[in-house]
Amino acid sequence: MSHVPDYEAKYQQKLLERARQEGVETVEELKQKILERQQQPAAKPSGSKATSSAQIKSTKSTTNRQQKQRVSQNLPPGVKSLDQVMKVELLENKTAEEIGEIWTTYHATKDTVSAAIPAETYQRLLQVARKNPLFVLPLPREGQGVEFYFMQFDFHQVHFTSLLEYKTNQAQARPYLTLTHYTDFMDRGIVLMRGELDSERNLLDVPNAQYLALQMQQFYITGGDEKRRLVEAFNHHPDQFDYRQLIDAAQKI
Repeated sequence: MSHVPDYEAKYQQKLLERARQEGVETVEELKQKILERQQQPAAKPSGSKATSSAQIKSTKSTTNRQQKQRVSQNLPPGVKSLDQVMKVELLENKTAEEIGEIWTTYHATKDTVSAAIPAETYQRLLQVARKNPLFVLPLPREGQGVEFYFMQFDFHQVHFTSLLEYKTNQAQARPYLTLTHYTDFMDRGIVLMRGELDSERNLLDVPNAQYLALQMQQFYITGGDEKRRLVEAFNHHPDQFDYRQLIDAAQKI
């Protein structure tokens, strides 16, 4: 990561100018406005209904044997399976839309990030992530400019840590946020996402974690060619990667 410059505090004035253009006064208000706009795509955060184009009817005759066989796949050792997170039987015999509603309602009062993602959307995310497993995202910080977060895909998880932490500790860097995607009900047309924050250090709160998750979605699947090209440049042509373009692109909806 020798190509990473130190831009963390350089863009405070630029962000404030953008905030005023958007009719708000602070960087935090600008970030909230961007969040509100980005909550329209397919993967929606806790408290909102999951959207899915797949109208898949659940099989009424699901047996107890089939329920026991529904185990979270392709997760690293030590990661909680879906049945360790909540009662999976609550989701059996449900449609994709119903599963999404139960999942987001379950997490609505919890101090975490969650989403119900259409299976087709998640497949697109995986396709891009396999070729581009690494990226950085800018997180506006009030009075501090921009803090960059390094992210890495691993199995059905995405780990986020500050770029400073990554540059300092490399492979030993501790994630501030980990998103786990449960594919147990992918055959119903839905994937369930749950975020885990590092509670020991408490360096990232839920609103900022939600912001990072939505920005990841924008750059990898819903934000258009400009954002996708930045992801590809970071992974395959680091000498062509421009942090200023990254910051500008992150502000575009």
